[in-house]
Amino acid sequence: MSKLWSAVDDYFNAELNADDEVMTGIPAQNEHGEEEFAGQSKHLHLLAKIKEAKSILEIGSLGGYSTLWLGKSLPEEGKMASLESNAEYAEIAERNITAAGLEDKVEVIHAPAEDTLPRLLEKGYPRFDFIYIDANQALYPDYLEAAIDMAKCGSVIITERKIEDRFEEEANRPEMQRFLKILKDEPRIDATALQTVGAKGHDGFIMAVLD
Repeated sequence: MSKLWSAVDDYFNAELNADDEVMTGIPAQNEHGEEEFAGQSKHLHLLAKIKEAKSILEIGSLGGYSTLWLGKSLPEEGKMASLESNAEYAEIAERNITAAGLEDKVEVIHAPAEDTLPRLLEKGYPRFDFIYIDANQALYPDYLEAAIDMAKCGSVIITERKIEDRFEEEANRPEMQRFLKILKDEPRIDATALQTVGAKGHDGFIMAVLD
């Protein structure tokens, strides 16, 4: 990883993201090192604000850092569901959400996403304005199909994609091919992919909008 990439992240995080009130009282560091990723998480926050999202779905809470930024973007009446199958991660996320005062807006659901997704609308959630997927990449095609089913015209879907040296090998895997086929063949979807560099290394994401 380039020292320059990390230095640039550190500089702009200190200038633009360091003192946001949503992080007050949240531990500066946990075992996932998420404090390094403020810029990327605030990017999600700003996208959700630009979208004026009132309902947000996150697949993969981890420690809840991106959850906090997305939850903070919601208006007073907004609601968010964050799905996390790992009980330890879910507990960390819930503690951080409570410390940030977002517990009335954000619900962490402790269950595998593949079991939870089909029942979210039945549970009373509206179709989601903004969906963020950062979980088991082998299941991304299934998560994407479920996200499309729970979205509506104008919904934004962001999919995290870790880019590594073996990317060429990954690009030829059946799950990646199926994932891209869904994006290409679904007539309501308009999508593109972007690469990023920074403290997370060589990273990237896919952005899609449902027409």
